[in-house]
Amino acid sequence: MKKILWIGSLLLWLLCLGAQEADRQKFRLIHADRMYMSNQQTAQILDLNGNVHFFYGDTEFQSDRALILDTQKIARLSGNVIVQNDSLHLVADSLAYYRIPQVLNMGGRVKLNQRTKDGFVRWMQGDHAIYDQGKDTFTVWSRVKAYDQKENANARCGYGFWDRPNGYAFLIEEPEVVAGVEDTLTIKADKMEFYEGEGKLIATFNVRTDSRDYHATSDFLIYFSEEEKAVFLGEPKFQNNFATAEATEFQLYFTEQELRRVVLVDSCLVHFSAEENMPRENWVRARDIVLNFFDGRILDFSADAQVSYYFLQEESEKQDFFINAAEGDRLRAKFDEDNKLRLMDMGGNIRGSYRFKNDS
Repeated sequence: MKKILWIGSLLLWLLCLGAQEADRQKFRLIHADRMYMSNQQTAQILDLNGNVHFFYGDTEFQSDRALILDTQKIARLSGNVIVQNDSLHLVADSLAYYRIPQVLNMGGRVKLNQRTKDGFVRWMQGDHAIYDQGKDTFTVWSRVKAYDQKENANARCGYGFWDRPNGYAFLIEEPEVVAGVEDTLTIKADKMEFYEGEGKLIATFNVRTDSRDYHATSDFLIYFSEEEKAVFLGEPKFQNNFATAEATEFQLYFTEQELRRVVLVDSCLVHFSAEENMPRENWVRARDIVLNFFDGRILDFSADAQVSYYFLQEESEKQDFFINAAEGDRLRAKFDEDNKLRLMDMGGNIRGSYRFKNDS
């Protein structure tokens, strides 16, 4: 008889859990291996053990164990925790769910997965996290990692924030992003921000970008994934196996992550060598410079406005020694497959000198 009364009171309590106040979410228990209920002065507690499975409203919960504290409007889950709601999938070792204000506090290698409307997968994970269900925001810290299938990018940092409805995320504490296949493009900075709608990444302060084709540093970086374009601002510097450059602004253009074009804007200076990884004794200075690349080497460049340059050609079996230094309004240069100068054409108010081997 006592057992029947106890079961009856338990069922009544479960039924009342979602109906005592209008603002409460409906609780629906699907399964548990064992159930215990206790009444205390300040709370009614439901203790669920083994293959626990229940719903709060449209949100599905699973775990090894759960404590439902009705009065405090708290659910505590532990062991193989899974939370599912629409496109959201959360896993954690432990979780505290505060029904008001709909906040999930999680610990133990937490991971949030999302499948986008176009079928791509994104995820973010860390040791600890807070998911604000009402605002649909995810905050995670300690050994943070993230992945975006559409952008084919991995990230890691110490602290991250993801605003899902607004398509915005930021990473701080030594953030690093690797785009494309491993070692294709790596970006490091003090802070990174992602804007999904614009397909844009902004990296701020102590920015370093490394790839197989080049290395660049700056105070700011704006990367547009759809255009495959990167803009470097704040004392940017660029370097590859043939050239070192600096200017007020860099614009880098890519094709499938491979560098194809560099546009230097204002106060430009490029040092370059005739051979890969050799001293960069040649230089060009101008207001604006455009360099075109293929397979990591310079195809050609053009310089405009307030142009000056110095070019040294060493003697070899195929070429004579000469030094050329000049100033003018514009300069065009082309290089062959061995990165040797094939053509240099200067125009407009030219002033300069040529020195050959036999000059005294």
